[in-house]
Amino acid sequence: MNGIIKKIVNKLTEKDIRLGVIGTGRIAERFVQSVGDVKFLEVTAVYNVRRKSAERFAKLQGLKNAFDDIEEFLSAVDAVYIASPHETHVGYARTALEHGKHVLCEKPISFSKSDAEELYSLAEEKGLILLEALKTAYCEGFHKMMEEAHSGHIGAVRDIEAAFTKLEGKNTRELTDLKYGGSFLELGSYNMLPVFRIYGTDYKDVHFYSTYAENGLDLYTKAVFDYGDGRFATAKCGLGVKSEGQILISGTDGYILGDAPWWLTKRFSVRYEDPNRQEKHEASFEGSGLQYEAGAFVRHIRSLVRDDSSSEAERRVLKKESIARSAVMEQFLAENAERRGKVQKAIDEMPPVRVWAHRGMSMEYPENTLEAFKAAAELGNALTGIETDIQLSKDGEVVVFHDETLDRVTVDGKGNLRDYTLDELKRIKIDKRDGSYTEIPTLDETLELLKPYMEKNGLLLNIELKTSVYRYEGLEEKALEIVRRHGVEKYIVWSSFLMESIKHMKELDPKAKTGMLAGSLAACVKGADEANAEALHPSCYCLDTEVPERFKGGDHAVRAWGGQEPLFIQGADARLVEKNMTRFARNGVTDIITNVPDRYVETKKEA
Repeated sequence: MNGIIKKIVNKLTEKDIRLGVIGTGRIAERFVQSVGDVKFLEVTAVYNVRRKSAERFAKLQGLKNAFDDIEEFLSAVDAVYIASPHETHVGYARTALEHGKHVLCEKPISFSKSDAEELYSLAEEKGLILLEALKTAYCEGFHKMMEEAHSGHIGAVRDIEAAFTKLEGKNTRELTDLKYGGSFLELGSYNMLPVFRIYGTDYKDVHFYSTYAENGLDLYTKAVFDYGDGRFATAKCGLGVKSEGQILISGTDGYILGDAPWWLTKRFSVRYEDPNRQEKHEASFEGSGLQYEAGAFVRHIRSLVRDDSSSEAERRVLKKESIARSAVMEQFLAENAERRGKVQKAIDEMPPVRVWAHRGMSMEYPENTLEAFKAAAELGNALTGIETDIQLSKDGEVVVFHDETLDRVTVDGKGNLRDYTLDELKRIKIDKRDGSYTEIPTLDETLELLKPYMEKNGLLLNIELKTSVYRYEGLEEKALEIVRRHGVEKYIVWSSFLMESIKHMKELDPKAKTGMLAGSLAACVKGADEANAEALHPSCYCLDTEVPERFKGGDHAVRAWGGQEPLFIQGADARLVEKNMTRFARNGVTDIITNVPDRYVETKKEA
């Protein structure tokens, strides 16, 4: 180690290592919550390209600093933990190392052998620590198991079977990311760990056997390694197929059986031909286990100043295994490139997903107000429609409001909306967020405002009939009469969570366009069949079934709605939003109903 680097490391070991987290997803949250008791380590900062996401994460996790500028972020930390999407690992790791920062990178560190080799060479050149964050590799139980495998107690190891499976929802990142999703890329790192630790990385060949989803991603993959000398190994990975998550290490004199889930390595036994001869082993594995990788990271950083030969030897093994895993994943991707490419091409040829404004521009203006509707309508032709909600006042007037109660949205309203007359409702204030107030609009006022945009741009209006909590008898008749009076029937879509309400609207106007609302796509399909609705309006968080053929084409639509932001949205970044749209299209969604339509619309304009 040269003198300058040694001086820096000496200074670093005199205080806690300031660790910065790159990424604000699920694994980043679990990591920060798990490493609070790791000695000589303090998580002090978070980075995300979206500053609001970084600030929200920092607030929730109690971190001092939030950054959206990578240079500023790196200048404020001593080391980084990379928990961003898989495809960004190499870029962030390279940048951090070039800035003299130690790196703990979530698995897989890379999908390319050459990229992995480059990163480890850069770390060595800079005198820095680079570790792949694979928690199993650093826990007590796994080390005990590997010691038994190498001890000779079970003879010469001839076969290894490691299985890691879990059933994921069909709309998760793991099963929708066409480039880097699927079972093997997600779980293969774990199952290859014991194979390479016992046999080494000089395998002769590896063959993949997979079961695929329609989108080309592997629901289940069995990777079979042949070492060419009578040693074999099988790594079983599944996100859509469930199996016992155990490890079986077979030797010439006995075998080791690691209980499921083996990757947490709490219990394993050594067994022999004599069934009465068994040696049981137990080890501690607390919480998520992420603290073990963090602890190892700190230990290796602090070992630099001591020129610790044992730590250097351990890092050589970890490096060799990490590069080998990257090489296997690179081969897997190459063999599946054509399959995934065909699916992507078919998706690229799909019609673009249409955008609707949920209760108007409801993140910028008070929801379901004339101000929110006007702002949304001003987005122009790129916006397909606006979604809103209607109820009846005490004196039978059709008003535009979402909640059955006034408390959440208004400044001075209390209790049920239906207990107030229209005149009373008009006197209740809604804060415009600029120091002034607005009021609850009627359906009549809303149509008067939007009719010019309908006639000029073809703007549609989805009117949700709020009849699932209070039936509001006569709401359908009154709303339809107002729509007809304005002459905008062809621009209206009627929806409701109450199937009977949709069915009744169809009886009143057989030509009416209707959509069945429900929390899940499966429930929408069931209700739409009974109500004879043309469209399905599921929550974007529960696209839990395939869209039936009878709901495809023609006037049919699948309009997914969400909370503050639809599923997968990650900001106005063009690449990310387009990726989100691709995921919706792949799941049969034709339209999204979102509180942030401007993000999608602006991105489409830029593209």
